[in-house]
Amino acid sequence: MSRLTPRIASQIAISVYDIQKPSSLGGYRIDAKEAKGLSDYFTFDLSNGPIKGVSGGFFSHLLNRTTGFALVGQGKGVYKGDYVIALRGTDSLKDAITDLHCGVSGSATGATVHAGFNKTFYSMKPAFQDYFSAQLTQSSGGTLHCVGHSLGGALAGLTADWLKSTYSLPVNLYTFGSPRIGLQGFAQKTTVRLDNIFRCSHGADPVPKVPLWPFTHAPSNGSEYRLDNSQGFSPNAHRMASNGNPGYINTAKSNDWASLQIKSNHFLNTPVRLKYEDRHHVSYGGYWADKITSALITLLKDAGYYSSVLAQAGVGSSITFYDLVARTLSDVVKASASLAAQTTGLLGHMLVFAGQALVKITELTFEFIKWVFDKTINVLHRSVRAALDTIN
Repeated sequence: MSRLTPRIASQIAISVYDIQKPSSLGGYRIDAKEAKGLSDYFTFDLSNGPIKGVSGGFFSHLLNRTTGFALVGQGKGVYKGDYVIALRGTDSLKDAITDLHCGVSGSATGATVHAGFNKTFYSMKPAFQDYFSAQLTQSSGGTLHCVGHSLGGALAGLTADWLKSTYSLPVNLYTFGSPRIGLQGFAQKTTVRLDNIFRCSHGADPVPKVPLWPFTHAPSNGSEYRLDNSQGFSPNAHRMASNGNPGYINTAKSNDWASLQIKSNHFLNTPVRLKYEDRHHVSYGGYWADKITSALITLLKDAGYYSSVLAQAGVGSSITFYDLVARTLSDVVKASASLAAQTTGLLGHMLVFAGQALVKITELTFEFIKWVFDKTINVLHRSVRAALDTIN
């Protein structure tokens, strides 16, 4: 079974942005420089245009405002018999990604996933079905490569999962700066189902941290290919490339995945209990975003509420998921002095993360806990919105 190199995957991920709208020269085409770099490996036929999809809010879908979203290429040379499906990102879903009322829906394979991503995928699914039903047969032996950056990474994940379940061929997934697609069930099933997952991220990119828990990445163990060791969050870290600023695409120029650093969020499988007096160790970035999330999970497990709270994630309601968490914690602190201390440690770290280090914790009411969650989530969401603004 073949697999794309980091260099080829990153070239494809950026090339698909060129097909959003027809070029000024007429018709759809990808950048000549990128096309030349890929021409030895794949043929992209844009004579009938790209596969189109709908993203954005209610009115975009109501009015069926489609744009070029996906590029399909047939392999040649070392990739003969393979297909590559590339999906572009967009900033038009930035509000949906950072919406505290983030909706969920059933994916094409029955898992619980982000409703906005799923709706955009379903707007393209008929075109994918038409194309691959005509191209693939039971004797097809090639590999299907799904590639995407940002929202395109989330769509590539949904596409890869559907392709694998539909055609039973080898499927590889390559994502760059992708947000989380679905809940734990989707992440676990995708991890097992797909043949290879290459989840790449820049250390300072905030987008892979959202939507917030209980959404999670596949591989479900949190492993990723880190393209650098940056700390903190920076909007520009989300870019693949731009004029005069090549972005982190240059750090994926290798022809070997083994040359890239594999990172794993070890907090996922290790209990994290934070002490209030240690809160000033916090800095604003991905490391502490993950550690605070793991501390919240540990607290809910220690209190015996983890399963019941997690079960609410896939159920729509008039309150946000984190309102429910805040309500649960306000009950937890009344039950145990040790759990109250653990909650105080968590909230203290969240306040420093959110830039509210001078706020003192005097009482652990629902209103105060909710306020801390709002401050923490909002500061992260501001970084995510700024990052998504850089890609179009």
